Amino acid sequence: MKAKNFFILSASALFLFSCANIARGLVTPNQCKECAVISLSTGDTITKFEGCGSSNVRIYEDAAVFAYEHGCDATVSCRTWKIDTE
Repeated sequence: MKAKNFFILSASALFLFSCANIARGLVTPNQCKECAVISLSTGDTITKFEGCGSSNVRIYEDAAVFAYEHGCDATVSCRTWKIDTE
């Protein structure tokens, strides 16, 4: 019984995550986000995560995990913009 519940819960989570990506791409296809992981001691950018449309669903979370892995000396700064399609 527990294995069946676990499978249903896992499948539901995967389905919802996939739907979030599809919905983001349909609703805001021109919305872009860039998150930079910045060193607090030097102010230098360590790395950047960027995506538009459905690719920007978990940009901040990915950058935050990367910053956490680099210790307390890193922070995350994000900006968003829209692409003109004209």
